[in-house]
Amino acid sequence: MKNIQPMALGICAIPFMIFPVVFSHYWITLVFTLLINVSLTGGINLLWGFGGYLNLGYMAFFGLGGYGAAILILNGYPFLISLLVGLFLFLPVAGLLALPLFRLQGFYFSVASLGILILLEELAGKLIFLSGGLEGLSLPLSDHNLECYWLSLALAGLSLGANGIVNNKRLGFRLKMLQEDERTAESIGIPVFSAKVQAYVLGAAIAFLAGGIYIRQSGYIGPASAFGLSVAMPVVVMALIGGGKHWWGPLLGAVLITGLQELLWTGLDRWILSGYGIVLILLGFFRVGFGHGEWGAWPAKKLDFSK
Repeated sequence: MKNIQPMALGICAIPFMIFPVVFSHYWITLVFTLLINVSLTGGINLLWGFGGYLNLGYMAFFGLGGYGAAILILNGYPFLISLLVGLFLFLPVAGLLALPLFRLQGFYFSVASLGILILLEELAGKLIFLSGGLEGLSLPLSDHNLECYWLSLALAGLSLGANGIVNNKRLGFRLKMLQEDERTAESIGIPVFSAKVQAYVLGAAIAFLAGGIYIRQSGYIGPASAFGLSVAMPVVVMALIGGGKHWWGPLLGAVLITGLQELLWTGLDRWILSGYGIVLILLGFFRVGFGHGEWGAWPAKKLDFSK
C-alpha cells in the first residue's frame, strides 16, 4: 500500500509535465494556479485533515513568503536564493506564532489565526518603506515563468507526498488521536502540543514557498493580493472539500475550487466571494464530520466549539 502512493503521484504528474510543451500560455497559467492551490491545500490539510484544527489565517504564510521573496529579488538576489532565504527567515516566525495559538482550541484557534492574517494586511499597507504600502511591490519582467511552473509542480508533489507520509507515520497517528479526543490523547501520554506545532510549521513551510513562487510568476504583490479575504477564503474552502486523511483529498478540493475560481473570474468576478459563501453553506448542510472526509448525509454533524 505504501508503494502505491508514490506510483499514483507519479501517474498524476505525467499530464502536468506535458502541459508546457503542448498547450498555450493561458492553459499553462491556469495549471500553474491549480498546482499552487494543490500545494496550499495540502499544506493546510496537515493540521486540519489529520488534527481537526482549521487555520483560517493559513494564507498569512503565503503572503509573508511572497513579500520576503519580492523584497530580496528587488535588492538584487537571484530568485531561487530569495526563495530559500525567505523560507529560513520566516519559518521561525511560524514556530513562534504556534506557541500562543495552540494555547487555544477549536473555534478560538481558528478565529485567532484569522486575526493574524488581518493584522498582517494592515501592517503591509502601513509599512511603506518595506512593503510598498497599498501600492505594493512590482517585480521586473523576467523569463522565469517556465521555471516557476516546474517549481510549482515539484511543490505540489511535495505537499501531497507529505500528506501521504504523515498518514503512515507517528505524527499522523498523534494528530488523528488528538482529533478524536485531545484530552484523552494527552492523558495517555501523547505529545499533543508537539504534534500540532510540527504539522503547523510543516504546512507553513509549504505556504512560504508557494507564496514566493507565485509572486515571481505574477510579478506583483500588495496587501490585498497577499493577505486579503479573496485570497484566504479559497484555500479554506478547498480544505473543507478535500480535507481528510487521504493524499488525494487536497487534489480534489483544489481542482474543484480552481475551476470555480476560473468561472467566476471570467464571467462573474463581482460575485466571487459570494460564490465561496454559497459553497461553505452547502458544505455545512451536506458534509458530515468536518475533517474526516465523510460525505453524503444530512444534516451535517455539529462542530464542537466547547474545546
